[in-house]
Amino acid sequence: MKAGRFLIGIIIAIFVFSMIIPSPQASAAELTAHQDFTKKVSVELNKYIKKSGGLVMLQYQDLVTGETFQIKGKTSSRAASTIKLPLALYIMEQAAKGKINLNQKLKYKSYHYYGGSGVIQKDKVGTSYTIRDLVKKVMIYSDNIAFIMLKERVGQQNFIKYMKSVGGKYAYPNGQNLTSAKDLTIYAKRLYLFSNKSPLGKELVGYLKKTVYNTTIPRGIKGTAVAHKVGMIPMDRIYNDAAIVYDKNPYVLAIMTRGISYEKSQKVIAGLAAIVNKHHKAKASAPYFKSKADVTIYQNSSKAFAIGTLKKYQTLKIISSKGTWFGVKFGKGTGYIEKKSVVSLKKATVSGWATNLPQIGIIKMKAKTPVVDKTTSGKVIAYINKNQDYYFFKRDKDYYVVDIGGRVGYVASKYITDLSVSM
Repeated sequence: MKAGRFLIGIIIAIFVFSMIIPSPQASAAELTAHQDFTKKVSVELNKYIKKSGGLVMLQYQDLVTGETFQIKGKTSSRAASTIKLPLALYIMEQAAKGKINLNQKLKYKSYHYYGGSGVIQKDKVGTSYTIRDLVKKVMIYSDNIAFIMLKERVGQQNFIKYMKSVGGKYAYPNGQNLTSAKDLTIYAKRLYLFSNKSPLGKELVGYLKKTVYNTTIPRGIKGTAVAHKVGMIPMDRIYNDAAIVYDKNPYVLAIMTRGISYEKSQKVIAGLAAIVNKHHKAKASAPYFKSKADVTIYQNSSKAFAIGTLKKYQTLKIISSKGTWFGVKFGKGTGYIEKKSVVSLKKATVSGWATNLPQIGIIKMKAKTPVVDKTTSGKVIAYINKNQDYYFFKRDKDYYVVDIGGRVGYVASKYITDLSVSM
């Protein structure tokens, strides 16, 4: 009896153990590139912030995917000269609409005087400047007098309405010059989009790239163009920076610090920017993506000619990444899919990847053709458009085997109008 119970115990133990240990065939859980980014950047940033001391507020947004990350991003703090960014943006947008003449001259009067940063304070009272020149001085030299003159020109209440209208939460609340890292990224993103469609937006970005204050975010991201606006109050240990980072996959980043010395805060902001940039680049190098919905596949990035459709929630391998487009294997070469239509993946759970398949011929579609993941009760992965040529790798009964974004796909012979075989 004891021996029998002992044997039963061993069998049960083996069964339980086998349930706990995953089989070799089990695939790892799917991991999006943004999940991986968020986890890793959060750990490293918080460790750095804890070591640095003081209060740090940070907001990041990927301008290609729209994905965001923040640490106290909604927390308000003194804006200092970062408030000059939305004012300059407001003025240039009004100029683009024909509501402000950038060649209009404004006269420097004694009550405009304000010390601190800038170059106009060295000029004589009574000197006149065009609005364009004042905007330039505000962006490059963070000129306080130019800011006061421009704000007077548009009116503070109009400026407040503008900031609120574009999504800013802190627009001189109770007369205080406050903002948040999130608000600053809203303005930076708006400038980025404005610069893509307006010469005046490009002009404003150009000024921000030429600013004389470059000891913060740009120092942490060397070798990459950065358009940014700083703001600091040294005696109150305030230092802020809001930037558009022109990486291959551009993003906006705002970092605000409080309670850290003037010299140290610049190093802290640069260090934080370097950490964010490192993980941003790692995120952008993800090997796979999954479609959010049915997605059009184009012949090139001009969107001039559609060659197929990728079905919702399908995972493919990325073979190229440029700007707002991913490239995948399709047809006789590369198909292009907009990044905003998909989610990048660090780890994929699908099986049936195509590896080292030799091309043996080309098939032509006589209609919009479904590509399935198996020949029996297969699920549609994608569609190939009519008259498209496609490499195939072998014949499997009534199906041709193709490479669809790195995955093995099957095309039924009934959809084929022409066939050529390589010799």
